[in-house]
Amino acid sequence: MVRAVYDGEVLRPAEPLGLPPGTPVRIVVSPAIPEDAAAERPPPARGWASRPLAWLAPSRAEGAARLTRAELALLAAGLAFYALTRLVGLAAFPIYFFCDEAIQTTLARELLDSGLRDVNGVLLPPYFRNAEKWNLSLSVYIHALSVALFGQSVALTRGTSVAVSILGVAAVALTLRLVFRSGSWWVAPFALAAMPAWFLHSRTAFETTMMVSFYACFLCCYLLYRTRGPRWLLPALVFGAMTFYSYANGQGVMLVSGVLLLLCDLPYHLRQGWRVWALGAGALALLAVPLLRFRLLQPDAYAEQLRLLGSSWVSPLPLAAKLGTFGANYLQGLSPTYWFLYNTVDLERHRMRGMGHLGLWLAPFVLLGLVVCLRRLASPAHRAVLVAVLAAPFSAALVAIAITRTLAMVVPAAILAVLGLDQVAAWAGPRLRQRWVAAAAAAALAVICLTVTRAALVEGPTWFSDYGMGGMQYGARQLFAESIPEELARSPGTTLLVSPTWANNPNVFLPFFLTPAQSERVQLINIDAFTTSKLELDPARQLFVMPQDEYARANESGKFVLQPPERIISYPDGRPGFYFVRMAYVPNIDELFAADRAARARLVEDEATIGGQAARVAHSLLDMGQVANLFDGDPKTLARGAEANPFVLQLSFAEPRALSGVTLTTASMNFELTMRATPVDGEDAVAGATFVDLPPDPTVRLDLPGGPRQVRELRLEIHQLNVPEVAHVHVRELELR
Repeated sequence: MVRAVYDGEVLRPAEPLGLPPGTPVRIVVSPAIPEDAAAERPPPARGWASRPLAWLAPSRAEGAARLTRAELALLAAGLAFYALTRLVGLAAFPIYFFCDEAIQTTLARELLDSGLRDVNGVLLPPYFRNAEKWNLSLSVYIHALSVALFGQSVALTRGTSVAVSILGVAAVALTLRLVFRSGSWWVAPFALAAMPAWFLHSRTAFETTMMVSFYACFLCCYLLYRTRGPRWLLPALVFGAMTFYSYANGQGVMLVSGVLLLLCDLPYHLRQGWRVWALGAGALALLAVPLLRFRLLQPDAYAEQLRLLGSSWVSPLPLAAKLGTFGANYLQGLSPTYWFLYNTVDLERHRMRGMGHLGLWLAPFVLLGLVVCLRRLASPAHRAVLVAVLAAPFSAALVAIAITRTLAMVVPAAILAVLGLDQVAAWAGPRLRQRWVAAAAAAALAVICLTVTRAALVEGPTWFSDYGMGGMQYGARQLFAESIPEELARSPGTTLLVSPTWANNPNVFLPFFLTPAQSERVQLINIDAFTTSKLELDPARQLFVMPQDEYARANESGKFVLQPPERIISYPDGRPGFYFVRMAYVPNIDELFAADRAARARLVEDEATIGGQAARVAHSLLDMGQVANLFDGDPKTLARGAEANPFVLQLSFAEPRALSGVTLTTASMNFELTMRATPVDGEDAVAGATFVDLPPDPTVRLDLPGGPRQVRELRLEIHQLNVPEVAHVHVRELELR
């Protein structure tokens, strides 16, 4: 007897018959209980009583659904093709090696070296800082295993991410085979391999790749729990937690998925009995321990991260405006134009030039699969795919849509594409067997993927011309893995002063690429520090490494004598990228700096409304924000001094006002505050204080001696301590009391 499934006008055997084409067959149809219904039927009371853990054993339906050797070969071939297109030229594309990739391995190495403690001494920390944000967790532990076994390099760091992504690709294929009984299930690895957004990001060590992969595993296990029985509940919960802890945006994905799947499938969940509920509750309690620890250790982390990302939810906007912004972002994250057409919403380094994120070639199949799922909304499997679509853009909508935040969409998109392909095969009819439709689709997708791979490796380096901070941030591997170690070895007495302005958080590149001894001879500093202040400059012992724009500024400043560059690293398009150059100050440098100091001390005039009263404000030059930001009641806005230290604010009131002191909010720093008030009559009142070791973005008070006075002018000087003469003093809010 051969089990089969009736699908429209076609009977599909559960296993290949192994008969030559044209062999006559005799079919006896005997309807069976659908496996979904069998899975939903609660076990008999006697079975539960006599064998309490019987529900954990594989069902007969699961045994019948095992993959055949031919199917295993198809799956292995698809995964091998996928792995090949990820691993070939892995260190070369993407052309950047980003700080968010390097931080994974760097934190992993530090964790191993410190006995599994973080920099604060916390054992097995639940989360790690990436610069100023607490958004790394499980990915660091996975990289720790890789570092312990193989060491660290660009290829190994990215290769670890690729290995995890293969698990996610296999989960998508198995979901289609075991849950949907798709005849084209083995096409899934080719579909995922050809998606431009997944092609790009699955070749990086961004934590979003691991999150998406674990989400695919969660969805597979949940649907097996839903259609095959409760023994799959525990794996589903574990992979759901791994999704949650892999990436900050995975938290929103799992929140929406968990709530919607709980509500949509509530009758099924309720029928599982108290043992299943006890297992689920216990597992969830254990899996929530890292989150609870983190909330106790860092209670303000979530709000701080939203503030750093500029989310409207932590701004003083009305609730209706916040909901409107969220709704617009969310709809953009669901928009077919965002996913299938080339757009400029995302940064250049997160785009494949000329290609939509999912690829226009998949659009007809994905949209057709969406129609299939909507028509079969009563099916728990098809409904779960729609839930995954709705969950993908949720976290991103809290801030702004970006492909790294919405990348989980590739999981339901791949499933929808294959379901759409199945529908096309059904329309084609028995004359064009489904295996040939699937084979043609896999071959076409393989050709597309190989074309994309070739374009990425050959043309990708010159797709975009901005190789600096706002663009590709090219140069980490070329500088820190190759040129800088060579220069350190060639000139043992030389310190390299490397500009940090071309990349985010370049500090992490030093421990990733260099030995501790090499790192001691590398200093991250911008040429502007030497342009604005007179610092030690010795061409015999210092070698500057700077991007082309800084090299041009150094030449144009008139303050340096530059020797011919000792080395030039070119950008991929052939333009000069980084200069290795020695230089000294010009002979009259003291006169030039004296003129600069006079210019910095000059105040500019502006107007502001303070407590409903107009005032004239003379202040040091600003290079960020405006004076009005100091009096708007919002400490999240600020004004930043361009170069002056101290930063000066001089207020002149049209009408004298009562003043007893000031309340000042600044950015995080140690500083000295001096206040001079000119009363209507009498001598000036002067007060001052020094503030050190304060919490982040501190608010301080300074009172006038002798109590309140009627004043007509007020002068404040904010002097940042322990920094050079030139500093960017950040002032967030000023309140006159």
